[in-house]
Amino acid sequence: MNKLQYLNNEDVKLFINWISSKLDEPNSFNHRYTLRRPKGVKWKCTSIFSAFENYKWAFSCVNPNSGKIVKGSSFAESNNILSELSIGLRKSVEDNNVELTQKYCLSILEWGGVLNKNRDKIIELDTNITNYFRKAKNILNPNTYNTYYNDEKLIMNSGFTKIYSVLIDDFIIYDGRVGACLGLLVRKYCEESDLSTIPDTLLFAYGNAREGKYSIGDKNRRNPSNGSYKFPLLSNSSRRHIENNLRANWLLKEIITKSDSKFNKLNEDIQLRALEASFFMIGYDVVSNA
Repeated sequence: MNKLQYLNNEDVKLFINWISSKLDEPNSFNHRYTLRRPKGVKWKCTSIFSAFENYKWAFSCVNPNSGKIVKGSSFAESNNILSELSIGLRKSVEDNNVELTQKYCLSILEWGGVLNKNRDKIIELDTNITNYFRKAKNILNPNTYNTYYNDEKLIMNSGFTKIYSVLIDDFIIYDGRVGACLGLLVRKYCEESDLSTIPDTLLFAYGNAREGKYSIGDKNRRNPSNGSYKFPLLSNSSRRHIENNLRANWLLKEIITKSDSKFNKLNEDIQLRALEASFFMIGYDVVSNA
């Protein structure tokens, strides 16, 4: 399936029509939860755009260009450093600069809090790293990708999706939280539409939350399944993760294109990132709603 086939699917069209009314109308999408860290802090939104307005991600990473540590938590602060990392990564890959490509990849992973499990993968790519990312950029191009024909071996997880998102145009970060939010929205659409099953084109995978000091025993808080509506786990399948990522790219871009909302009033270069950010916040917890 390619982009055109996916977006012409009737179930996809109906879902886009449904979600359009949830984007920024007050109380069109009410969601809330209690953060595990800082412990006990309440978070809520009253629309999908409201979730974007309440975005927060505390990050710290090294800027390879200056060598300085950059910290922040707002959407603007994240977008500023990601934009700079994007320019640097694309140029270092194009220039076949192995050392700089490694540094930019590690900084992106550090920003996303997923450095530890992916550092070795970056190092193992060694001198092939620039060739690898040129190949990945070509294969994962959302405008040309076809799920039927792309069997090439690529690394895909919650870390590498962040690297691809700054390397490739219109490529969103698809992690467990974004997948959980998509599942929640699809489930609500199915419930309101009285569908007995989830359409295959809308069957998105989610990822369990990592358990830690502040979240022991609640790793399933990102499982949007309910009753007969069952969503799969991302697990360790690179192919499943890639296909989910590309379908989500197509879907979110089309939502922006076909809908008239506050997202469209943002600068064009951040609209897709803003919608992704709203999904990221909603997907922190799709179970408790308290």
